[in-house]
Amino acid sequence: MTVRPAECFSGFKQTSKLFVLGVFCLALITFMMIFKAYARQDSGTKECIPIRMSFIQPWGDEYFPNPRLWRSELLAHQRLGIEEVILQWTMWGSDLQDEIKLPLWLEAAIMGADEAGAKLWFGLRYDPTFMEKLQKDGQTYLDNRLAETEKLATAIKAQISYTAHPTEVFAGWYIPDEIDGNLLLDSKLRKLVTGYTKQTRAILNHILPGPVAISGYTDLKTIPRKLATQWNKLMAKSSMDILLLQDGLGAKLMEPYSSRNLQRAISAAFSTQDHTVIPVVEIFEIDPRTADFSTIPTTLGTMKSRLKNARFSPAQPLALFSLSSHILKFDNKHSRDIKEFLTENAHICGRNTLANAESAE
Repeated sequence: MTVRPAECFSGFKQTSKLFVLGVFCLALITFMMIFKAYARQDSGTKECIPIRMSFIQPWGDEYFPNPRLWRSELLAHQRLGIEEVILQWTMWGSDLQDEIKLPLWLEAAIMGADEAGAKLWFGLRYDPTFMEKLQKDGQTYLDNRLAETEKLATAIKAQISYTAHPTEVFAGWYIPDEIDGNLLLDSKLRKLVTGYTKQTRAILNHILPGPVAISGYTDLKTIPRKLATQWNKLMAKSSMDILLLQDGLGAKLMEPYSSRNLQRAISAAFSTQDHTVIPVVEIFEIDPRTADFSTIPTTLGTMKSRLKNARFSPAQPLALFSLSSHILKFDNKHSRDIKEFLTENAHICGRNTLANAESAE
């Protein structure tokens, strides 16, 4: 077909307009995608990760016997956004005491917390032979533990009462007998532990009322939903308030996928209950250079992925294991990177809290 020049030119202009319009739309779409990507990155850096707690393992009777050292330690935690510190135990060892004499470091910790304005969770005795004695002596062993717990909690309450702000120092109680999956799935042992934790909570709340936390871990050799169901039953029957569930990633007990499946199952099981779960993010790795179980700080990237792995909502509180051992008392690139990240996160959380308070007014 023959086309006249004018018609050809008109068609060319129309085609050119469509082409220019298409290029403009493509450029606009590309720009919007890039802008959204940057916006997501920016919002990610400004998100407050609510890290509520971190653990301290006070090895030895003379651990920090000076209140000023404890004050400095707890202020360092606060600068990294941690207002609550869990003393994993206040007694350590398999020999129970008829008469309780608090270690010097515990008295110093209480005084230091009062001066720093920090809150402490008080662990009870940690017995490294707990499982062995539970299987061998059963209820007799647990009765002896309960008797000591009553004396220990009474002594701790008395020591707290000497501070200027006793209600502010005390955050709650912590049962350090770590309940693993194998114990929880053994019906006989589970029954013993359920009664023991229920009686422990009753004793503690009679002496000094407050929330009671217990910790658990697993290598997940069973179905997550099954383990979550048993944890839910234990928490409900014993009236426990908080389950501190270790993610098992630093200790190489689990992989990220299996750890997240367990966290998801327990979060779902607890969602309609009064008790809650706080994931404990392990910020360490096993040191391959040592024969025993020695640990070193993990990388910042790994820590971030573990924080993300443990959260199912923006408000999900987390605990760390642990700042004292792997950041404040360790100096390498990884520890410095994590310290910088947590300092920034603390500032973000502080700004968000201030903004929320202002908007509420």
